[in-house]
Amino acid sequence: MQKPRQLKVVAPKDTKLGRPTIMERALAQRYGADYVHLAAFAIDIDRVHQASEHELPFAWEVFLTELQLRRYVDTARSDPTPMFEEMCLAILELPRPKAGQSAALGSQFAFAVYTALARGFVATSLGHCFASWRKPPVDLIDELNQLEKDSGLTARLVEHCLNAPLDPPLVPPVRDALTALAGAEPR
Repeated sequence: MQKPRQLKVVAPKDTKLGRPTIMERALAQRYGADYVHLAAFAIDIDRVHQASEHELPFAWEVFLTELQLRRYVDTARSDPTPMFEEMCLAILELPRPKAGQSAALGSQFAFAVYTALARGFVATSLGHCFASWRKPPVDLIDELNQLEKDSGLTARLVEHCLNAPLDPPLVPPVRDALTALAGAEPR
């Protein structure tokens, strides 16, 4: 009689990033791969941002995240507004970081939705997600407008992300999304 073989399993402690992230199990179950890929993109871009030692423009991580969000809107098979709404509300409900702590990895996704909303790239119905903000980050919108005028910036930021020495490295769907962004100029 053969001894039953056990499957190799990745230990949960080996897959953690050491910090809270925006990934929500319930949203992943509801929206599937689309949600997981968008959340993973935001998380990995934030990881690169946290690890960056290079002088990069202010809000570059929000800029790249917004570009990916816009690319998703352009290619989505159905209206992404409900998913964006739930993602933003989940992020805004996360506990505020204590002094000296960073926000959950990927939190810039909410800012990317806000700037995409303000710049007319997503449904205006998402505006209620930000009603609790005392002061909207209008300087962020101005900054992203300036970043978008810099031809070649997207390709440089993508290259920076793809070459970032992260452990664990960027996940394959994020690498694919970055590569796609490098070939597309913002509209």
